[in-house]
Amino acid sequence: MFSKDPIATFKKRSEKWYRDLQNYDQESLYHKPSSNQWSLAELYDHIIRVAKTYQLPNFHKCTENDTKKGKSKNSIAYLIFNLNIVPSRSIKMESFPPKIVSNFTPEIVERSLLENNFKEFILEILSNEVLIKQCDKAIRHNHPFFGMINAVEWFSLIEIHMRHHERQKKRLEAVNN
Repeated sequence: MFSKDPIATFKKRSEKWYRDLQNYDQESLYHKPSSNQWSLAELYDHIIRVAKTYQLPNFHKCTENDTKKGKSKNSIAYLIFNLNIVPSRSIKMESFPPKIVSNFTPEIVERSLLENNFKEFILEILSNEVLIKQCDKAIRHNHPFFGMINAVEWFSLIEIHMRHHERQKKRLEAVNN
């Protein structure tokens, strides 16, 4: 079932990712298995970028009653948000609207900056606890893959996105061991 406490769910997952980030050696963090694969550093940067440029702003649109029309929540969204199932599916960034793809593309940043950015990312997300508790779940904003989703669902997407990338993270960690 959908998490009743998306703040606690995000906090647990993000703190684990942060501990992992602190424990990677320099070579493991920046190693790219191939030219078309990301390094762990790029993966972390991608998580931050998507949350800050897409998921969090759409969460805020819902909390500010700024709705956008679209198709109803679809069956994939039902699996994810109602049954807590994250399908094992590769999603190409190119399948998103072109104007946001550049916001999702990671950059390689220095380790200390990446650690600071990730820590700030965690604090920024957690600072929305009051909004999550007070939001009107009837107000929805369109997601190109899931249809109309509400503020709690937009917020939950931040942790779900991290969970979606868990397999990739584990593959990158395994390459480095």
